[in-house]
Amino acid sequence: MKMGQIISSTAFYLYGRKNFTATGYLKHLATYPAGTVQDSSTIGVNQPGADGIDLTDKVVVITGANSGIGKELATYAAAKGGRVYMFCRSKERAEKAKEEIMKATSSETVEVILVDLGVMSSVRKAVENLQEKEKHVDVLVCNGGVLLNDKQTTSEGNEVTFASHFLGGSYLLSQLLIPQFKVSEDPRIVFASSGGMYNVPFPDWATATNSEDATAEYDGQMAYAYAKRGQVLLAEEYTKLYPDIKTVSVHPGWTLTPAVDSAYGESKKYLEPMRSTWQGAEGIGWLMGTKGSDLEGGAFYLDRKPQVKHISRFTSFTKNTEKEIEEMMTNLKKAANC
Repeated sequence: MKMGQIISSTAFYLYGRKNFTATGYLKHLATYPAGTVQDSSTIGVNQPGADGIDLTDKVVVITGANSGIGKELATYAAAKGGRVYMFCRSKERAEKAKEEIMKATSSETVEVILVDLGVMSSVRKAVENLQEKEKHVDVLVCNGGVLLNDKQTTSEGNEVTFASHFLGGSYLLSQLLIPQFKVSEDPRIVFASSGGMYNVPFPDWATATNSEDATAEYDGQMAYAYAKRGQVLLAEEYTKLYPDIKTVSVHPGWTLTPAVDSAYGESKKYLEPMRSTWQGAEGIGWLMGTKGSDLEGGAFYLDRKPQVKHISRFTSFTKNTEKEIEEMMTNLKKAANC
């Protein structure tokens, strides 16, 4: 492991122990204005304990919405009156989650749109389906994706983790919805990134995509971290390209979800005390519903506040040059064919 990687990883873990755990959430929660936080995703507008957010008639698209943080956010948006579209891969799991959400919130405006975020043709078809139903989109939360220990490729030849989290699930999906964002009164895009991005810069394209030209062996954790750093950079670039669309990235903290349990197993003990699903989702819910003028475009959020994007004091290892970011954007456009 490179010395820069060692220093960055150590700094990340120590920083995370203070900020990403359930203890960190409670510390940050204490700084919220009184009456602006609720203790459940199911509390609706003007109900006792509500946080003041109102998404009535807002069109909200959430990927990976059938479990974990995505399901929590879909529940929150439904409770707040939003027209919620759950972008999910599994019809069975998505329909089950939809029924649970509608029952918990008494909402009748929750729909499932099936999509495999790692397959570009599937993303295009899902967007076409949505565009037939809605003329505008107010909120997009790019939360879906997978983390694999062994390399897998999609039917289109892309490595699954990179394609689902970043190429298809963030870049192509958001690009295809730009026309719908532009007719929204206060649109925003939220890329659900991860603290794992603190460990790495965005690498050269072959490494990021784990193509045959990559010089290093496949590492699922690194593939995930690269995609998550890419989302942070993409939020910055969108802020320049589309200043009227408030675009941010966000870290939910170390949250106990089925995906985390599957990926980390017993190793998750090093992340304890882990956040509940709602504690991880609450700050993202605020990003979805607060006025765009409250947000800092391009920022990386945790618990409602912009965070630093590089935490090691001893190295610039995790930083990208302007040229590298420009190459990333060029390659994304080419790979997504848009």
